[in-house]
Amino acid sequence: MLYENLKRLRKSCGFRQEEVARVLGVDRSAYSYYESGKTEPSVTNLIKIARMFKVDVDVLVGNSEYATALALNNEPAEEYDSQLCADLDSLGKCSPQERVLVAMLRQAQDKEAFISAVKAQYEAENKE
Repeated sequence: MLYENLKRLRKSCGFRQEEVARVLGVDRSAYSYYESGKTEPSVTNLIKIARMFKVDVDVLVGNSEYATALALNNEPAEEYDSQLCADLDSLGKCSPQERVLVAMLRQAQDKEAFISAVKAQYEAENKE
């Protein structure tokens, strides 16, 4: 169940194996082995993966009643600027740098501070 969930979640998030592997600090081939069921990630990497994909570890490993309802995030997106996020459901269209930024946000302990820092940078670059 784990390897099937890893692949399904990665694809639904629009990430490539290389990008997930980079966040985990492993080679792409090592991550590929996770998705094929040849090896299993460490507990530390399971936690990183769960945070990256915004699911509980229980869901990831199939030990939850919610395992069939894999989802990125069911929270409302009212905080997002509609012009900046016109296509929130389409991470597959993001550049590799944008995907890394999303992965970093998902792993951030203080998401509000992270978003504030990114907004400040954006505003500084777009002052008229």
